[in-house]
This record gives sequence, C-alpha cells and structure tokens, in this order.
Amino acid sequence: ASLAVASCAIATTAVAAGVAAEPARAKEAVPIASLPFQKVTLYQYDVCPFCNKVKAMLDFHGVPYDVVEVNPLTKSEMKFSKEYRKVPVLVVDDAQINNSSDIMRWLEDNVPSAIALRKRNGTSRDGAAKTKELKWMRWVDDRFVHVVTPNIYRTWQEAFTSFDYITERGNFNFFERQAVRVSGAVSMYLIAHNVLKKRHGIEDERLELYKDLETWTLEAVGDKAPFCGGANPNLADLAVFGVMRAVKTFQTFEDAMSASPRTQAWYKRMEKEVGAASRSDGIEN
Repeated sequence: ASLAVASCAIATTAVAAGVAAEPARAKEAVPIASLPFQKVTLYQYDVCPFCNKVKAMLDFHGVPYDVVEVNPLTKSEMKFSKEYRKVPVLVVDDAQINNSSDIMRWLEDNVPSAIALRKRNGTSRDGAAKTKELKWMRWVDDRFVHVVTPNIYRTWQEAFTSFDYITERGNFNFFERQAVRVSGAVSMYLIAHNVLKKRHGIEDERLELYKDLETWTLEAVGDKAPFCGGANPNLADLAVFGVMRAVKTFQTFEDAMSASPRTQAWYKRMEKEVGAASRSDGIEN
C-alpha cells in the first residue's frame, strides 16, 4: 500500500448534492480521563483515504485527538519517525502506531467502546463475523483505495484541483504550498495513469468504481442488515466509509452516489453512526 499512501494528499471543491448536504450529528468527544491513555495525535494528509480510515474510527468512538498536517514533500513534521515515513501515523502518549489498518485494530484493542462493540459484533473471537471483517478490510487496502485514486486524477484539471486543500491546511508558507500543489498534482496524475491503472487492470476508472461499490453493498453489506457488521458497523464499514468521506467534496463522490443508490443509502446510515469529528481543532472531517 506504499504507493497508495503516497497518493493521499488529495482534495477538490465539487459538492456532492443530496449526500453530504446533511451536517453530521453533534457528538461530544469521550473525556480523555475515561480512556487508558492521555494524548492522541494523528499525523496525516487531510484527505488521504488511509488517514480518513483512522479518522472515521476515532470519530465513531468519540476519541479526542490532535491533528498534525504533514508536508508531503519534506515530511519535516515526522522527524521523530526515523524509519517509517508514510502516513497515517498515530502517536498515543509515547507509543507510535503505523499503518491505517493496524491503527484501527490497536484502537479496537484499547478503546473501551470499541472493545464492547467487537463483542457485540462477534469479531472478538474466530468465526464467520471475524472472517468476513478481515476479508473486506483486506479488500479496502488491496483493491478499493487503488480504484478510488485514479478516479480523482482523471484529468489535469482534477489533479490540480485535488491539491487545493494545501492552501488552507497545515503550517506551511506560500512557497511550500505552491510547490506541494504543483509537484503533487503532476506526480499523482502520472502515477494514477501510468502505474495504478496498469497495476490493477483498470481501463475505465469510473466503471470500476461503480462495480466495486456494487460489490461492497451487495456482497459485504447485503439486504438483511444495515452494515457489513450486521446491526452495527464493523472495521470494514468504517474503512470504506473513511475512504469515501475522504472524497466527499470530489466529483468522484457525486458521480458514485448517483450511480449507486445502495451505496448512497449505506453512506447516509454510516454518516449518522459516525457523527461529527472528535478532533481537537474543531474542523470537520
């Protein structure tokens, strides 16, 4: 997933009508004193799909967390991490956890509400529920993210627009912002078209995205329960939701919701379950 992690710095300005129109419900963060740790910091690119998997998990369980926006070129904010230079990285007190799926599982092992939900979902022990969750978690990392990414960089205009977020987020000067925007847009357009599409056998990126969303809603979620986890979201639900929420202001998102009513209905259910962001800066995810 290293190549896809490098593709995380993405954003655009198209508003997805009818899906993202409803504001997330207000939800108070869990008091940090009630958790078995004192401080949580997420090192991220703001709309990185992998980073948004982690943010969905944190928001869903109401874990308060600080956010550090990483400069995609210099990564100077991550000097403390000598060997691992990708995002997301979660620092909990003095512990560093790398890789989005590993971070989600760490949170599931340490956040009381996540531990309780795992028991209710039946994923705390080996069995069908756990096998299903693992299958779809792997699908998100190995397939889905790599289909979403080329959709964002379909054209040069979309590629440049996707880096507009860098002009607003992070503690970067004017020249750093422009350098990131230009170099990021060019490199990600080339990677999406010359590497990702070939590696994953993608000819029509929109069609592949629509197919994958139908696969998710028909095979993972199904018609008998509102979520892949059954009555409650599981880690796979949160992972797919995080990836889609990362592009909720993209044309990609609007097109996907229009093409897949099942996905739109599932996304709205997830949006209500996850609620508002529990990050300390008050910015919505």
